[in-house]
Amino acid sequence: MRNRGLPAKLLVSLAVEALSSLACAQQQALSAQPDSAAAFSGTLSATQASPQRQAALEGLGTLAAHLPMPSSAGAQHRIFNVEDSRALRDATIGSGFEMYLVDPRALLAGKRVGQSVYGSGEWRFIVMAHGKGVGLITVARMSGKWTMVEAGASELADELTSVSARYAQRVPAVQLRFVRCQQAVADFIEVSTPAAAASATAPVYVPLASARVMLGHVDRAAVDSTLSDPELSNTLRQSMRRGLGDPRFGH
Repeated sequence: MRNRGLPAKLLVSLAVEALSSLACAQQQALSAQPDSAAAFSGTLSATQASPQRQAALEGLGTLAAHLPMPSSAGAQHRIFNVEDSRALRDATIGSGFEMYLVDPRALLAGKRVGQSVYGSGEWRFIVMAHGKGVGLITVARMSGKWTMVEAGASELADELTSVSARYAQRVPAVQLRFVRCQQAVADFIEVSTPAAAASATAPVYVPLASARVMLGHVDRAAVDSTLSDPELSNTLRQSMRRGLGDPRFGH
């Protein structure tokens, strides 16, 4: 007998429900903890004297003390974009930001990206060396204490530094927020003006390298492009629907 399998619409529905349950569980776990990150706006900012920053500083110190000396293995084995790991001894912690994730169920239900994001509880800090971003340190709350859980992403760090510098002198000042859509495998920077500003405008989104791949933007001009919230929302919905049928999707 021929096995027709489950209808495509049912598969999509089941996948969305599973993703939504995961997102809700993450949000409930975060809200259940006395999390000092809630005091911050989640923007790319210095975030001085925070437990997140202290954890990043401690992580950088550990890496600087224990990473092996340079070898002939090549650049592909470096954690950060430095020729010599000893350069990390003089490196500093730059901007810090919370990573925001897109809730797939909210987006597929018709909400825009700006209405569908939630804080992941993970914070990332740019490691600065010789005036450039050479990598990221990710910290998370583990057993009641902020600690480094990941390090690397040198290309993303360089791109974040570039985008942050591009908007640093904007008048009125803008707020930047790092947004990741795991199902579309794409990262963005949300650019918005504070709601209290007299000239507040709708947010726009700068597609980072992974997002430009998803969008098919390979030309240099696309690096400076932005998407409106409706444009990005429609694009991500299409990508999500394709990804929900592929068990390999994720970030």
